[in-house]
Amino acid sequence: MIATSRPGDLPPDTDLLVHPVYLAGRGDTATVYEALCDARGWGKATTATGLMFTSPRQDAQVAYMPESRYGGWKAVQYGEPLGTPIWWATFSRNTPAEITSAFTTALAEGLPSNHRDFLHGDPHHRPISPAGALAERGWQTDDTAMYVYQRSPDSHAYFALRKGHLDDYMELEGEGPAQWTMYGCVDHVNGERWHADFTSATPLYLVQAAVIALSSTEPVERPLSGIPERNLPYVTVTPVGADTDQLRSAALARTPHTPQAGATPPISSVASLPAPGPSRRR
Repeated sequence: MIATSRPGDLPPDTDLLVHPVYLAGRGDTATVYEALCDARGWGKATTATGLMFTSPRQDAQVAYMPESRYGGWKAVQYGEPLGTPIWWATFSRNTPAEITSAFTTALAEGLPSNHRDFLHGDPHHRPISPAGALAERGWQTDDTAMYVYQRSPDSHAYFALRKGHLDDYMELEGEGPAQWTMYGCVDHVNGERWHADFTSATPLYLVQAAVIALSSTEPVERPLSGIPERNLPYVTVTPVGADTDQLRSAALARTPHTPQAGATPPISSVASLPAPGPSRRR
Protein backbone atom coordinates (compact mmCIF):
# COMPACT_ATOMS: atom_id res chain seq x y z
CA MET A 1 0.00 0.00 0.00
CA ILE A 2 1.15 3.54 -0.66
CA ALA A 3 1.55 6.09 2.10
CA THR A 4 -1.10 8.74 2.55
CA SER A 5 -0.45 12.41 2.13
CA ARG A 6 1.42 13.94 5.00
CA PRO A 7 -0.88 15.57 7.59
CA GLY A 8 0.28 19.03 6.55
CA ASP A 9 -1.04 18.40 3.06
CA LEU A 10 -4.57 17.54 4.24
CA PRO A 11 -7.24 20.03 5.34
CA PRO A 12 -8.07 19.69 9.08
CA ASP A 13 -11.65 18.67 8.26
CA THR A 14 -10.59 15.76 6.05
CA ASP A 15 -12.58 12.70 7.10
CA LEU A 16 -10.38 9.67 7.71
CA LEU A 17 -10.78 6.05 8.74
CA VAL A 18 -8.32 5.58 11.59
CA HIS A 19 -6.76 2.54 13.25
CA PRO A 20 -6.16 1.67 16.06
CA VAL A 21 -9.16 3.05 17.89
CA TYR A 22 -7.24 3.65 21.13
CA LEU A 23 -5.09 6.29 19.40
CA ALA A 24 -7.83 7.78 17.22
CA GLY A 25 -8.96 10.51 19.61
CA ARG A 26 -12.25 11.12 21.40
CA GLY A 27 -14.66 11.03 18.48
CA ASP A 28 -18.37 11.85 18.56
CA THR A 29 -19.66 11.71 22.15
CA ALA A 30 -23.26 11.57 20.88
CA THR A 31 -22.72 7.90 20.12
CA VAL A 32 -22.24 7.26 23.85
CA TYR A 33 -25.79 8.19 24.77
CA GLU A 34 -27.64 7.18 21.59
CA ALA A 35 -28.28 3.72 23.05
CA LEU A 36 -29.71 5.27 26.20
CA CYS A 37 -31.95 7.60 24.22
CA ASP A 38 -33.19 4.65 22.19
CA ALA A 39 -33.75 2.48 25.26
CA ARG A 40 -37.38 2.67 26.40
CA GLY A 41 -37.89 4.41 29.71
CA TRP A 42 -34.47 6.00 30.23
CA GLY A 43 -34.86 9.59 31.34
CA LYS A 44 -32.62 12.39 30.12
CA ALA A 45 -31.86 15.59 31.99
CA THR A 46 -29.58 18.48 31.13
CA THR A 47 -27.88 19.76 34.26
CA ALA A 48 -25.57 22.65 35.02
CA THR A 49 -22.62 20.25 34.76
CA GLY A 50 -23.60 18.10 31.78
CA LEU A 51 -26.07 15.34 30.90
CA MET A 52 -27.72 12.77 33.15
CA PHE A 53 -29.51 9.60 32.02
CA THR A 54 -31.53 7.59 34.54
CA SER A 55 -32.81 4.04 34.05
CA PRO A 56 -36.55 3.26 34.22
CA ARG A 57 -36.20 1.71 37.71
CA GLN A 58 -33.93 4.58 38.80
CA ASP A 59 -31.34 2.03 39.82
CA ALA A 60 -28.67 3.17 37.35
CA GLN A 61 -27.40 6.48 36.06
CA VAL A 62 -25.03 7.50 33.30
CA ALA A 63 -23.71 11.04 33.44
CA TYR A 64 -21.57 13.20 31.20
CA MET A 65 -19.74 15.71 33.36
CA PRO A 66 -17.08 17.46 31.30
CA GLU A 67 -16.26 19.97 34.02
CA SER A 68 -15.78 17.44 36.81
CA ARG A 69 -12.35 16.50 38.15
CA TYR A 70 -11.70 13.87 35.50
CA GLY A 71 -14.31 14.86 32.95
CA GLY A 72 -15.93 12.35 30.68
CA TRP A 73 -18.56 9.74 31.55
CA LYS A 74 -19.55 7.94 34.72
CA ALA A 75 -21.95 5.00 35.02
CA VAL A 76 -23.28 3.85 38.39
CA GLN A 77 -25.69 1.14 39.48
CA TYR A 78 -27.41 1.29 42.87
CA GLY A 79 -28.77 -1.38 45.19
CA GLU A 80 -32.07 0.49 45.24
CA PRO A 81 -33.34 3.61 43.48
CA LEU A 82 -30.73 6.33 44.06
CA GLY A 83 -29.37 4.32 46.99
CA THR A 84 -25.92 2.93 47.75
CA PRO A 85 -23.74 2.28 44.69
CA ILE A 86 -22.98 -1.33 43.82
CA TRP A 87 -20.44 -0.53 41.13
CA TRP A 88 -19.22 2.32 38.98
CA ALA A 89 -17.29 2.76 35.77
CA THR A 90 -15.63 5.95 34.57
CA PHE A 91 -14.28 7.04 31.19
CA SER A 92 -12.00 10.07 31.06
CA ARG A 93 -12.89 12.90 28.70
CA ASN A 94 -10.57 11.74 25.91
CA THR A 95 -11.62 8.08 25.92
CA PRO A 96 -12.55 7.08 22.35
CA ALA A 97 -16.33 7.22 22.06
CA GLU A 98 -16.49 3.74 20.53
CA ILE A 99 -15.22 2.24 23.79
CA THR A 100 -17.58 4.18 26.03
CA SER A 101 -20.57 3.58 23.74
CA ALA A 102 -19.87 -0.17 23.68
CA PHE A 103 -20.25 -0.10 27.46
CA THR A 104 -23.41 2.03 27.54
CA THR A 105 -25.02 0.01 24.74
CA ALA A 106 -24.39 -3.23 26.64
CA LEU A 107 -25.73 -1.64 29.83
CA ALA A 108 -28.95 -0.56 28.10
CA GLU A 109 -29.38 -4.11 26.79
CA GLY A 110 -28.61 -5.91 30.02
CA LEU A 111 -30.16 -3.76 32.72
CA PRO A 112 -33.84 -4.67 32.04
CA SER A 113 -33.12 -8.26 33.11
CA ASN A 114 -30.80 -7.03 35.88
CA HIS A 115 -27.97 -8.53 33.80
CA ARG A 116 -29.38 -12.09 34.00
CA ASP A 117 -29.57 -12.43 30.20
CA PHE A 118 -25.77 -12.28 30.11
CA LEU A 119 -25.11 -14.92 32.76
CA HIS A 120 -23.81 -18.38 31.93
CA GLY A 121 -26.42 -20.38 30.04
CA ASP A 122 -28.54 -17.35 29.19
CA PRO A 123 -29.22 -16.03 25.69
CA HIS A 124 -26.58 -13.29 25.49
CA HIS A 125 -23.83 -14.93 27.52
CA ARG A 126 -20.38 -14.70 25.93
CA PRO A 127 -18.23 -17.61 27.08
CA ILE A 128 -14.92 -15.81 26.58
CA SER A 129 -13.49 -13.57 29.31
CA PRO A 130 -12.07 -10.08 28.69
CA ALA A 131 -8.56 -11.51 29.09
CA GLY A 132 -9.37 -14.32 26.69
CA ALA A 133 -10.73 -11.90 24.10
CA LEU A 134 -7.51 -9.88 24.21
CA ALA A 135 -5.33 -13.00 24.03
CA GLU A 136 -7.22 -14.12 20.92
CA ARG A 137 -6.40 -10.77 19.33
CA GLY A 138 -2.69 -11.06 19.97
CA TRP A 139 -2.37 -9.00 23.14
CA GLN A 140 0.55 -10.07 25.32
CA THR A 141 0.40 -10.67 29.07
CA ASP A 142 2.84 -9.28 31.64
CA ASP A 143 2.48 -10.37 35.26
CA THR A 144 3.84 -7.98 37.90
CA ALA A 145 3.61 -7.75 41.67
CA MET A 146 0.51 -5.54 41.68
CA TYR A 147 -1.12 -6.02 38.28
CA VAL A 148 -1.62 -8.43 35.43
CA TYR A 149 -1.23 -6.34 32.27
CA GLN A 150 -2.32 -7.16 28.76
CA ARG A 151 -0.76 -4.93 26.14
CA SER A 152 -1.63 -4.32 22.54
CA PRO A 153 0.71 -5.53 19.80
CA ASP A 154 2.08 -1.99 19.38
CA SER A 155 2.34 -1.48 23.18
CA HIS A 156 0.23 1.68 23.05
CA ALA A 157 -2.79 0.33 24.92
CA TYR A 158 -3.10 -1.65 28.13
CA PHE A 159 -5.74 -3.53 30.08
CA ALA A 160 -4.79 -4.11 33.71
CA LEU A 161 -6.25 -6.34 36.41
CA ARG A 162 -5.44 -5.32 39.98
CA LYS A 163 -4.13 -8.08 42.21
CA GLY A 164 -5.04 -8.43 45.86
CA HIS A 165 -8.12 -7.49 47.83
CA LEU A 166 -9.41 -3.97 48.27
CA ASP A 167 -12.30 -3.21 50.58
CA ASP A 168 -15.45 -2.62 48.51
CA TYR A 169 -16.25 0.62 50.31
CA MET A 170 -12.74 1.99 49.72
CA GLU A 171 -12.90 1.02 46.06
CA LEU A 172 -16.29 2.69 45.57
CA GLU A 173 -15.02 5.81 47.32
CA GLY A 174 -12.02 5.95 45.00
CA GLU A 175 -9.57 5.40 47.85
CA GLY A 176 -7.67 2.78 45.89
CA PRO A 177 -7.31 1.58 42.31
CA ALA A 178 -10.32 0.01 40.64
CA GLN A 179 -10.32 -3.69 39.78
CA TRP A 180 -9.84 -3.12 36.05
CA THR A 181 -8.22 -0.25 34.17
CA MET A 182 -7.67 0.31 30.48
CA TYR A 183 -5.74 3.13 28.88
CA GLY A 184 -4.04 4.27 25.72
CA CYS A 185 -1.01 6.50 25.18
CA VAL A 186 2.15 6.79 23.11
CA ASP A 187 4.41 7.87 25.97
CA HIS A 188 4.07 5.75 29.11
CA VAL A 189 6.11 8.05 31.34
CA ASN A 190 5.14 11.63 30.58
CA GLY A 191 2.55 11.44 27.84
CA GLU A 192 -1.12 12.27 28.03
CA ARG A 193 -3.46 9.31 28.15
CA TRP A 194 -7.11 8.45 28.29
CA HIS A 195 -8.22 5.86 30.80
CA ALA A 196 -11.31 3.94 31.90
CA ASP A 197 -11.81 2.27 35.27
CA PHE A 198 -14.24 -0.42 36.44
CA THR A 199 -14.85 -1.46 40.04
CA SER A 200 -14.87 -5.12 41.01
CA ALA A 201 -18.67 -5.57 41.05
CA THR A 202 -19.10 -4.23 37.51
CA PRO A 203 -20.89 -6.97 35.51
CA LEU A 204 -18.21 -8.77 33.55
CA TYR A 205 -20.05 -8.58 30.22
CA LEU A 206 -19.91 -4.77 30.43
CA VAL A 207 -16.15 -4.84 30.91
CA GLN A 208 -15.98 -7.37 28.09
CA ALA A 209 -17.90 -5.06 25.75
CA ALA A 210 -15.42 -2.25 26.43
CA VAL A 211 -12.46 -4.62 25.94
CA ILE A 212 -13.78 -5.85 22.59
CA ALA A 213 -14.15 -2.26 21.41
CA LEU A 214 -10.68 -1.39 22.74
CA SER A 215 -9.05 -4.20 20.77
CA SER A 216 -11.15 -3.95 17.61
CA THR A 217 -9.22 -4.00 14.36
CA GLU A 218 -11.96 -2.06 12.55
CA PRO A 219 -11.05 1.54 11.67
CA VAL A 220 -13.11 4.40 13.11
CA GLU A 221 -14.02 7.68 11.47
CA ARG A 222 -12.40 10.94 12.54
CA PRO A 223 -11.62 14.30 10.97
CA LEU A 224 -7.89 14.87 10.79
CA SER A 225 -8.28 17.60 13.41
CA GLY A 226 -9.84 15.06 15.79
CA ILE A 227 -6.74 12.85 15.94
CA PRO A 228 -4.33 13.96 18.70
CA GLU A 229 -1.27 15.36 16.99
CA ARG A 230 1.07 13.31 19.18
CA ASN A 231 -0.61 10.13 17.89
CA LEU A 232 -0.32 10.89 14.18
CA PRO A 233 2.96 9.01 13.65
CA TYR A 234 1.42 5.87 15.16
CA VAL A 235 -1.92 5.57 13.36
CA THR A 236 -2.94 4.19 10.00
CA VAL A 237 -5.52 6.09 7.96
CA THR A 238 -7.61 5.83 4.83
CA PRO A 239 -9.50 8.82 3.41
CA VAL A 240 -13.24 8.25 3.75
CA GLY A 241 -14.77 7.48 0.39
CA ALA A 242 -11.43 6.77 -1.28
CA ASP A 243 -11.67 4.65 -4.41
CA THR A 244 -10.54 1.08 -3.79
CA ASP A 245 -7.79 1.46 -6.39
CA GLN A 246 -6.58 4.66 -4.75
CA LEU A 247 -6.52 3.63 -1.11
CA ARG A 248 -3.43 4.93 0.51
CA SER A 249 -3.53 3.39 3.97
CA ALA A 250 -0.29 3.53 5.92
CA ALA A 251 1.23 5.08 8.98
CA LEU A 252 1.17 8.84 8.65
CA ALA A 253 4.34 10.86 8.17
CA ARG A 254 7.45 9.51 9.86
CA THR A 255 8.35 6.09 11.21
CA PRO A 256 7.76 6.04 14.96
CA HIS A 257 9.88 4.43 17.62
CA THR A 258 8.41 1.01 18.39
CA PRO A 259 8.57 -0.16 22.03
CA GLN A 260 10.44 -3.37 22.57
CA ALA A 261 8.39 -6.51 22.98
CA GLY A 262 7.80 -7.32 26.61
CA ALA A 263 8.24 -3.73 27.73
CA THR A 264 5.94 -3.54 30.72
CA PRO A 265 5.00 -0.08 31.97
CA PRO A 266 6.20 0.71 35.47
CA ILE A 267 3.70 -0.12 38.20
CA SER A 268 3.20 3.57 38.83
CA SER A 269 1.89 4.07 35.30
CA VAL A 270 -1.35 2.36 36.31
CA ALA A 271 -1.23 2.57 40.07
CA SER A 272 -0.81 6.34 39.93
CA LEU A 273 -3.85 6.78 37.73
CA PRO A 274 -6.59 8.39 39.80
CA ALA A 275 -9.46 6.00 40.29
CA PRO A 276 -12.45 8.34 40.39
CA GLY A 277 -15.46 7.08 42.26
CA PRO A 278 -18.90 8.54 42.82
CA SER A 279 -19.86 9.79 46.22
CA ARG A 280 -22.06 7.51 48.24
CA ARG A 281 -24.98 9.77 47.40
CA ARG A 282 -25.71 11.62 44.25
